[in-house]
Formats: sequence, C-alpha cells, structure tokens
Amino acid sequence: MKKILFIASVAVMTALTASQAIAQDQPAAPGISNASSAGYFLDVNMDSHLMGMANTGAAMYATAFSIWNNMASTAFSENKMDVGVSYGLWQPNGIKGNVISAAGYGRVHERITIAAGIKYFGEQPISKTTDGLNYESFTPMHLSAGVGIGVKILPILSASANVHYIMSDLGGPKKANAVSADFGAMVHLKFMNIGVTASNIGSQLNYGGIDSYGLPTNLKVGVGTTQKFGSEDKHSVTANLQGGMTFASTAFFGEVGAEYMYNDLFRVSAGYRYGDNKKDIPQYVSVGLGFKFVGISINAAYLIGLEADSPIGNTFSVGVGYSF
Repeated sequence: MKKILFIASVAVMTALTASQAIAQDQPAAPGISNASSAGYFLDVNMDSHLMGMANTGAAMYATAFSIWNNMASTAFSENKMDVGVSYGLWQPNGIKGNVISAAGYGRVHERITIAAGIKYFGEQPISKTTDGLNYESFTPMHLSAGVGIGVKILPILSASANVHYIMSDLGGPKKANAVSADFGAMVHLKFMNIGVTASNIGSQLNYGGIDSYGLPTNLKVGVGTTQKFGSEDKHSVTANLQGGMTFASTAFFGEVGAEYMYNDLFRVSAGYRYGDNKKDIPQYVSVGLGFKFVGISINAAYLIGLEADSPIGNTFSVGVGYSF
C-alpha cells in the first residue's frame, strides 16, 4: 500500500511539474487578457452550498458537486446518492457569465462511489468580423463534462480521480478542445478532515492559431471539522481552512469558511478568500443560506468583492438538490 501511495504521489507531482513548465511564458489567448486566464472557466465552481463557504472544498464533506471539489470526500458519505443542479451569474461587473451546472454521485460499493458532472459557461454576446467590414453577433461559450471515482482505501483514507472533456469557443478559427484530470485524497478522522487536490492537469487549448494555451492547473490543501452539540446533536458547526497555488501565474491564495446547521434542516454560512486580483485570483467575502426537507435541498450563495469595482462583486448562485 505504501508503494502504491508513493507511486501515485510521484505521478501527481510529475504531472503538476510538467503543467507548470507548459504554462510558463504562454501568450494570451484570443479574447483573454493573459495566459493565466486561458481556461479560467474550469475554476468557476457554482456549487451553491460550498460557494457560501468561499469554496473551501479540499476538506469539505461531500456535496452533489464534489466532482469539482474533492471527489475523495464522497467515499466517506453516508448518502447512497446526491444530485444537484445550479444556476449562477459569474462576475456581473465584468464577464457577466451565465453558468449552468448539473452533477451528482452515487455509491456502487461500500468502498466505491462514482460521479458525473457537466458545466456550461456562456459569456455576453460580442461583435466579430472576419473581413473588417461585416460584423455579426457571437456568444463565447465553454463546456466541461466529466466523470469521477472515489475509493475508500483504508477506514480513514480515500483517494479519487476525475477525467473531463473541455470545449471552448471564443469565435476564433476553430473551437478549442482539451482533456483534463483531477486527483484528490482525504484523511477522515473523528475530529477533522485533511484533504488535498490537484486539478486541471491536461492537454492545451488551441483556437486554430499557432499558439496553444495551458489549463489553470492548481494544487489545494485543506483541513476541516464538523462538530455537533446540543440536545440530540441538533446543532452543528463546520469550519474549513484551505490554501493553494495556481501554476500558470505562480500565485497563492487562501480561503476560510464556516457553516452553522440546525437539525439538518436550515443552515447559514460565510467565508473569506485571499487572492491577487492582478493574477486573476479575486478577493471576496461570501455568504450562503440553505434549507433541506425530506431529502430536497435549496441553496443560495452571494459574493462580495473587497476592492473598488471588483468584477467578482454581486456574483451569485442558486441551486436545488436531492439526496438519500
């Protein structure tokens, strides 16, 4: 087992190193401000539950959208199935992206879960021309669809792997296509979770020109805890702390999130993200609200930018899900 874990760790770090080398000195993609933004939509996670906690997903317990958080968490879930859909408006002060997501996971064995997810990201219409004289309206759009697996290796240790097909259309000579993979691991203890993820490791995007553009590969490490208290454990508090880095822009970020839940029926959450706007990692405060009854959940989240005219301000997501 130690040899397997060692080989897996070496493979992930080798892939990350290769992705970092590819990402360096990338030119800007057409319609994109800089290389670190190529494939930026892959990191737009409209999990309405987790967004209210600043997307602190590396060590979070499983949600319907865990395929974009840490798929390894689903191996410890008590649910047999969890599915959800969400709609969100991303950066209404900037890109104004409409994001529709659907995802879920199910248990196929006492130690194994599988998941699937699809995400559509549509930007605002623009005018484009091929001859400099005639213009037509065009809507840039991006699509990501993937499947994943989570495996409980030991009573306290799980691992996961996802693979995604990516399509991006910016109105260039052709649509760009790529394939990416994510890897995750989680240590699940009675009093806390420790999680690590490596995401967006894969091929490059090419829009028909000479240049190709690397994906926004990133690494995240987090710790989290859920503590229950009160009569019949009706009250619970979850707190997550997460840090990471993006390889394309060699930028670091950190997030903290917290949630209070009453009797698995009502929850409120908040979070904070530290980042660098100059490297496309905006800082924000998040708030969230959720209700759950007979397995049906309704969640909403809202982001507040911390800098004047921050494009991330007023971003929101709403979603509905079902689990049993």
